[in-house]
Amino acid sequence: MSFGSCGSRLLCGNHKEIRYFEDEIDEVFKKKSLIFGSGYDANTTVIETFYSKGDIVFTDRYNHASIYDGLINSGVKIVRYKHLDYLDLEKKLMKYRDTSKRSLIITESIYSMDGDIVDLDKVVLLKNKYDSQLYLDETHSYGVLGYGLAYNRSLVEDVDFIMLGLGKGGSSNGGILILDDIARSYLINRGRKFIYTTAPSPIQTSWNRYVFKDMPSLEYKREKLNLLKELFYKKLKEKNIETISTEQIISIVIGDNKRCIDISQTLRKEGYLVYPIKEPTVPKGTARIRLTLTADMKMEQI
Repeated sequence: MSFGSCGSRLLCGNHKEIRYFEDEIDEVFKKKSLIFGSGYDANTTVIETFYSKGDIVFTDRYNHASIYDGLINSGVKIVRYKHLDYLDLEKKLMKYRDTSKRSLIITESIYSMDGDIVDLDKVVLLKNKYDSQLYLDETHSYGVLGYGLAYNRSLVEDVDFIMLGLGKGGSSNGGILILDDIARSYLINRGRKFIYTTAPSPIQTSWNRYVFKDMPSLEYKREKLNLLKELFYKKLKEKNIETISTEQIISIVIGDNKRCIDISQTLRKEGYLVYPIKEPTVPKGTARIRLTLTADMKMEQI
């Protein structure tokens, strides 16, 4: 098996491992899939290829930088709504939706900086009510929630574009797009980052296939992670340490950059790999310690 793909997927890089992987994904999701070298490229490519000047996109304020890069490059009208605030999203849909023929709502499932989760059912209701399309970035839910939030909630058909990032729970890198057949064909022929980027390597794709196929059998790991999560939040409450998070990513806002760095360095000396998250990644004055739980941790470590 080759370590390198040696070209884009439209030339010599479309190895059988990638084609087999897409077939396996299609079987699970009952929709078409398209493999990218990174989730970043998958996010930007969809937005830049399908949406342009004259279209409108409603985006959660805390969406990932790759989403905002795609929005800026596409030239669409950008309307940001308050983070996971569905009343604000509907308010903005009511005000701006009719100003454009085509509309898209973009949200992530689990947010990496705040460690909270979208109410996908509510977003789907608004998407249908206001005749919009819906894009869901599942980078931080793939693995932790099995095949992702949309799959678990039986909402795959209601989401026009699902992106499974493989760099977190997938223990790898790359991105999977779940979409319909016509959109897939259009991306293959018009998506610049798909056309002009070297394809993922066969050996990397083989690992991604292994993880994907093994996902249903990893329920015991997800159960362990949930136990760790329950214990962690219980201990935070006992210590009167506030957090805005609810998921496996726990964000503890410190505020001051220097104090955040000092706390991080202290924790690292104690053997905990904890990084400070500062502006511009998060808004000014909200520097934070971000802790991530994984299923291989022990209760004693918590």
